Amino acid sequence: MTWRNHKTHREESKAVKDALLKAGFANVRVGHDRGTAWAWLKIHCDGKPEQSFQDKRAEVLQIAKAVTGRHGDYDGEISVY
Repeated sequence: MTWRNHKTHREESKAVKDALLKAGFANVRVGHDRGTAWAWLKIHCDGKPEQSFQDKRAEVLQIAKAVTGRHGDYDGEISVY
């Protein structure tokens, strides 16, 4: 994984969560998947008022990619819920 900006999954999750909270998202939970998908970043959060899911997803992905340095297939292996 040449795109890694953080040494551990824990550091990566914390950095993304802090960035999303700073951007105004609420109820933010960030973690990594299990098993064969252990590298996937999972993000759960509430959108901003009057924001559609597509807009929320695009903004969350932009922030997460900037913080983590992830890129490539499947939006850098980031899932937004």
